[in-house]
Amino acid sequence: MNRLAKIIAVFIIANVILGCGGTDKKTARQETKIFTDDMQKQVTVPSPVKRIVSMAPNVTEMLFAIGLSDEIVGVTSFCDYPDAAREKTSIGGYYDPSIEAILSLAPDLVVATPDGYSKERVEKLVQSGISVFLVNPQNIDEVLETMLTLGKVTGKDNAAKQVVEDLRDRVETVRKEVADIPAAERPKVFYEIGTDPLITVGPGTFVDDLINSAGGINIASDAPSDWPQYSVEAVIAKKPDVIIAALHNPSKQDAATKANTNIWQKYRTIPAVQNGRIYTVDPNILLRSGPRIVDGLERLYSLFTES
Repeated sequence: MNRLAKIIAVFIIANVILGCGGTDKKTARQETKIFTDDMQKQVTVPSPVKRIVSMAPNVTEMLFAIGLSDEIVGVTSFCDYPDAAREKTSIGGYYDPSIEAILSLAPDLVVATPDGYSKERVEKLVQSGISVFLVNPQNIDEVLETMLTLGKVTGKDNAAKQVVEDLRDRVETVRKEVADIPAAERPKVFYEIGTDPLITVGPGTFVDDLINSAGGINIASDAPSDWPQYSVEAVIAKKPDVIIAALHNPSKQDAATKANTNIWQKYRTIPAVQNGRIYTVDPNILLRSGPRIVDGLERLYSLFTES
């Protein structure tokens, strides 16, 4: 081999070695970003996020709303909206998700809430090297802010901003209308969750916030707990103008409305009974802290202002 051939050979070998080394380094290096979740914990998240598991129905709805249908690989068995959520792999129930099922999906991000399942399950995921981001919105505005945060975390920043902007416009429309209603003209509202026992919504809950934002006054806003057990006598004494009952089976709305109305008919001193203002509403648009909370706000506003 002459001198020129040796130089060429060395050059080729060097480039092959450097090229292989550069590829290995690139493969080994994974870009990550750090975000602070609602529990004030810093979470290192892979970028881009490609495989997401949702551990709560409201989280699933938020993720779908900001355009992550392709990235979502697992949801709970209670995640039934939108319809596409039903097609995702189930990780089990909201209170008893399977850690094994979650790990088998090899997610690079799990989005969860601090309630429902045990903290031990979340800790096991963290110990397994999974990025777990906790969200905990407590009112309408916090739902919208959470969606913006999830947009940043997942790389859907622009899509989230557009969706939230549209939702916020709808919220502000209702708020402007409500601002012109004198306090004395706002209906007193009783929200009923089941009848045996009779449970309602207290201060600090989503429904309490929705009732106030929609122009109503929650008669249980002075209750000592979030979900207090209430007595019929207390309802009679506070004379609600509107009674809203949780509708657990939307396909049987007419039957549920009629049955609930019949339950209250004997208490004729209640204004809501006298004026036929007893309604059933799908609880998923009132109790799930996701994007459909705006639908719930608009629904309540229409019922409260119904003449």
